[in-house]
Amino acid sequence: RLAEDGWKNLGYNYLIIDDRWSFILRDNGGRLLLDMFRFSLGILKLARYIHDCGLKLGIYANLGTHMCFGFPDTTLDKIELHTQTFASWGIDMLKFDGCCSNSEEQQKAKQHVQDIVDECQYDLWEYICCFMLYPLVSKALNATECPIAYSCSWPVYCGGLPPSVNYTLLGEICSLCRNYEDIKDSWDSVLRIVDWFFNNICNVLQGQATGTTLT
Repeated sequence: RLAEDGWKNLGYNYLIIDDRWSFILRDNGGRLLLDMFRFSLGILKLARYIHDCGLKLGIYANLGTHMCFGFPDTTLDKIELHTQTFASWGIDMLKFDGCCSNSEEQQKAKQHVQDIVDECQYDLWEYICCFMLYPLVSKALNATECPIAYSCSWPVYCGGLPPSVNYTLLGEICSLCRNYEDIKDSWDSVLRIVDWFFNNICNVLQGQATGTTLT
């Protein structure tokens, strides 16, 4: 309908698959598996259909052991594997969330960047997001040599505002970012988000100045 009803011509050119697209188990190689009941023909065929409509296909993944609804997801050792999988499926955008990073994964990440961590003023979650995991995903996406837009959710977990969010670095590694809570099916939710951006517009524009689109 995005193409047929003219929404594509207004700039709505991405169709993004959100959480719950995967199966509850991985394959023997650790790769994420599709929920074949929902996607019986596979993501690659869906991507071809979306591209034939003149649109682009995005997919959701999450930093940590599980997606927000409990399906397996991207731990440190799976970053390259998952980005390669998404590229092989013809994915055009990765929406990367961060709701299930556990203390074990955080500690692994901290060990990789201990010299940076010791010199910075941010808290542990900011170290991990800013200096390790989200940049690693960006590097892995670039290594696929596929033009995959990268949507980072790390600002929302750090309050959305500088100095807790390093927008200079974020602008270097992310195509766009999420600053505030999810939109829910109510006007109260919409108004909370509008009010937040209205009250913080001068601060969040710093992110836009670095080349990152705010969402």
